[in-house]
Amino acid sequence: MLLLARLALRLLFHDLRAGRLGILAAALVVTVAAVSAVGWVTERAGAVATGQASELIAADRLVRSSEPIPAAWRQAAIDFGLEAARIVEFPSVISVGGRSQLAAIKAVEAGYPLRGELRTAEQPGGRDEVAPAQLPSDAVWVEPRLLALLDAEIGAELTLGELDLPITRVVTAEPDRAQLFGALGPRVLIDWEVMQESGLVVAGSQVRYSLLLAGDEAALNAFTDALKAQAEQVEQAEQVEQSIEIRRGGEGQPGVEAILNQAERFLGLAALLTVIVAAAAVLLTARHYAAAQLDRSAMMRVLGARQRDIVAVQTAVLLLLTLGAALLGLLLGFALQAVMVALLGEVLPPQLPPPGLGPALSGLGLGLVAVLGFALPSVVRLRHVPPLRVLRRTAGTDTLRTVVPYTVAGSVLIGLLIVQAGELRVAAVVLGALLLALGALAVSAALLLYALRTARRLGVGQWWWLTGAVRRPGATLVQIVAVGLGLMALLLLSVVHDDLLDAWQANIPADAPDTFLIDVPPGEVEALQEFLGSELDRSVEFYPIVRGRLQAIAGGSVRPDDFERSRTQQMVARDINLTWSARLPADNEIVAGRWWAEASDSAGEANDQAGADVAAASSATGNAAEWSLEEGFAERIGAVVGDELTFQIDGEPVTGTVTSLRALRWDRFQPNFFVIAAPGLLDGYHPEYITSFYLGDEADRLLPELGQRFPAVTPIDVGALIATAREMIAQGTRVVEVIAALTLLAGVLVLLAALRTAAAERRFEAALLRALGASHWQIEGRVVAELALIGTIAGSLAGAGAAAGGYAVAHFLFEFDYAGAGRLIPFAAVLGCLLVAGTGWLGVRRDCRTRPLTLLRSAE
Repeated sequence: MLLLARLALRLLFHDLRAGRLGILAAALVVTVAAVSAVGWVTERAGAVATGQASELIAADRLVRSSEPIPAAWRQAAIDFGLEAARIVEFPSVISVGGRSQLAAIKAVEAGYPLRGELRTAEQPGGRDEVAPAQLPSDAVWVEPRLLALLDAEIGAELTLGELDLPITRVVTAEPDRAQLFGALGPRVLIDWEVMQESGLVVAGSQVRYSLLLAGDEAALNAFTDALKAQAEQVEQAEQVEQSIEIRRGGEGQPGVEAILNQAERFLGLAALLTVIVAAAAVLLTARHYAAAQLDRSAMMRVLGARQRDIVAVQTAVLLLLTLGAALLGLLLGFALQAVMVALLGEVLPPQLPPPGLGPALSGLGLGLVAVLGFALPSVVRLRHVPPLRVLRRTAGTDTLRTVVPYTVAGSVLIGLLIVQAGELRVAAVVLGALLLALGALAVSAALLLYALRTARRLGVGQWWWLTGAVRRPGATLVQIVAVGLGLMALLLLSVVHDDLLDAWQANIPADAPDTFLIDVPPGEVEALQEFLGSELDRSVEFYPIVRGRLQAIAGGSVRPDDFERSRTQQMVARDINLTWSARLPADNEIVAGRWWAEASDSAGEANDQAGADVAAASSATGNAAEWSLEEGFAERIGAVVGDELTFQIDGEPVTGTVTSLRALRWDRFQPNFFVIAAPGLLDGYHPEYITSFYLGDEADRLLPELGQRFPAVTPIDVGALIATAREMIAQGTRVVEVIAALTLLAGVLVLLAALRTAAAERRFEAALLRALGASHWQIEGRVVAELALIGTIAGSLAGAGAAAGGYAVAHFLFEFDYAGAGRLIPFAAVLGCLLVAGTGWLGVRRDCRTRPLTLLRSAE
């Protein structure tokens, strides 16, 4: 064994000096560097995105309970190494100077917020600053709108229950203020100890209890799991229902969740393409290396080496090469991620989490898998080389002509795609696109080569520069497919990704609603519509809301424990917003069933048009017991068209049949609903109304006037929420652009690797032509013309494939329109011609100057 190890080490250094392993080593270095750099950047940037999403709930985790949260929970969280702070929110009537107003009281413990910033100012419109970690115990802070509603000023005494406290500051930014439809009036912030001393919260009060948590992910998971188990034990032992709801940053904000999911998919797609390009480089170079080992293996057999000895030595050579290349790749990847982070300095915060060990292990593991899956199957075939090859060079030429290495490589690639994607659907789409691209490239290239061979036969001498490409159609076909695949990946990550990101950013229009109005009494809807219509010069639609809790599906009662997913348990454990409408809301699309049964056939046909009215209001009878569900909500609760659903509203059951499922656009920040009832089903209940619209710079002027004219209405500014979503998109855009540049480097090496696979044939042809009197300029011109032809063919096919891939990615993965295919094919053809001819000439010019005597004396 020691002898074989020494032999493997000597052969490794010998092959490195001879240049036989240079391309394979470079491919492994780029593979590990690409995967580790992408992993480090996405890990660190992902942590920032998660932190930004956490600011929406002022913590990493938000625990809500139907019962008061004991101090023991907070202490237990601290014992787990977490930061913790309790919050209590409840509505109460406050008064200032004899004027009363319903307000949303929020009592917070010291340390709030755990994520994000609470900002206050001394006067409305004044310069704000970050608030201290603890609120004062002898004062209150209020929302500026409350001062306008009560015609009060800073310093006025605010009466809250038995307490009289001065208003000392106004709240300008509250990180978790964007929890829509949860506020019950203008905000009043008080200290936790003040709330406890006041006795404001009594049994039967409408109170929301929350515990904010921040800290290490493992500790957060451990504590929340223990908390849920404890709540279940209390519920079973004391027969008291204590519902626990645990949220992460972004949950409960479907628009933000949609943005985060799309960002993860964009980065996942970039990483997948990097893996594919790297796999192509390793596969091409490994095949070339194995072909160069035929003579050595035959000589080893002559000297008495057994087949297993040949396999052991060649495997050891590859493993030693992989270890060294992986270490270099990790160093390069670490340097590249530092460069990427520096380029993202304007988007990323100054304090980033340090690079973790996970991406390094992933890069090292991928390097080993790439060698074992793509290189080793070809090298293992060397054990079948006959000793006769030492005397007859044609012996054993069929050793590497087998589909086994490609079958193994394909299986390994599928596994890598699934692991790297993290989502089977994404991996399936990318794999299907890859197989279609490979098939289309191979078939199209074969047809074009057949046409070129026919043209050469007809044209005789004038087509002499096609001799190399046509004489070795197999090698040319492999080069076209490899170059085309590399160019397709580059186009997807450089040209197509710009169009996809533009379309992604367009999902949040410039005039996306930044203001919601909630708690609108039915009697004020008409007057408010007139006011907003005159001020905004456009109509504003109002939606009625009643709150209900899911009670039964298809006649069977529903409990949170009936569902496995925690998100579904949370939705079933609390009331959700229900509305009704005779028309299909904008940005809703029927995906199963049909709109209300009273709709006419013509209205039913209109469902196929985005945003069309599916049924006129006059067509509804007002008596239909029907529900329309959002498709994701229906999937989570297991409901289908035709099921009966019962909701408990104001203590009464309301039953209806599910007649349609809808797809929604959560990222448009419009009022959306999981459940819509047919007109008439909820008429017996007293609704409140909500609406949304874009104010922009008009907010400072309109909101105070709106508060004075409609004091019962609560406006919620979601401009900060939209700004956060846009910042997430901008950050994702910059990261994907950097990853695209890295993949461009890997793609260029793939092109060089593909061209080097035919280096021996080119040296032979160059020597032969030199012997027949051709100059090296003529030979190089012929080779450049051949490479330009290969690049043009590969580029044209890659452009068509990238256009199709861009459409598939946009349509099936991100669900938006893509219309940037028209310019790709000519651009890709020119790019392929220049790139392959230029890089190919740099790679083969030494081969073109091979002297005939050198070739005759060589062992090749």
